Amino acid sequence: MAEMKTSVTIDCPVEEVFHFFLNPKESAPRMDPLGGGLVLMSPDGPPGPGTTFVFRQQIFGKTRETKTHLTAVEPNRRIKFDAEIGPMRPACSLSFEPLASSTRVTFRGASNPPGGLRFLTPLMNRWGQELDTTIRPGEGRPRGPR
Repeated sequence: MAEMKTSVTIDCPVEEVFHFFLNPKESAPRMDPLGGGLVLMSPDGPPGPGTTFVFRQQIFGKTRETKTHLTAVEPNRRIKFDAEIGPMRPACSLSFEPLASSTRVTFRGASNPPGGLRFLTPLMNRWGQELDTTIRPGEGRPRGPR
């Protein structure tokens, strides 16, 4: 199966990086350079399997909503999620690998376009990899509550 895959090394301990990615209330405004953001998290409380995030983003000049559903969370190791992005239903994961003084985050996903668009899978996966390079905490350290 073709998939999207990309990695980035972040100069922070794995606990800080994991917290940053698991808590989009804090991270979404910093991760989306186009000004999108989290508009709903359900249910309230700490994010975990079953949590749904709804984001509103500008895509191709129009405001779109995307949904992300957490399917598995292994603290400081992995976050698995499914999403609803237009007609696509990607299945994705973020894995967190502690290094000496930093953390390697690896994104993997399959774009899963619907029936008639399946022939576009390689193109969509490539597009997803390119987009993923913009999804970084930015310059400096991710900050969570202390």
